[in-house]
Amino acid sequence: MNMAMGTFRTGDGSVQVDYEGISIPIPRSKYEENGYKPDFDELPLEADYWAAQEKAKSSDAKNNQMTIIK
Repeated sequence: MNMAMGTFRTGDGSVQVDYEGISIPIPRSKYEENGYKPDFDELPLEADYWAAQEKAKSSDAKNNQMTIIK
């Protein structure tokens, strides 16, 4: 059984949690009570998470273009 994992924390102190493809926000207290990983303090802020996702997406697109050109 796969365990739910936190993806990022929000400014209001909640955590976005991925439950095998379904993502929902939960309060920090519930996140910590359930023992989800990574620890709350290790989660990126929401803006940082989305910036990293966009950067990875952009990098993947560039890599795909280079593969096609080769």
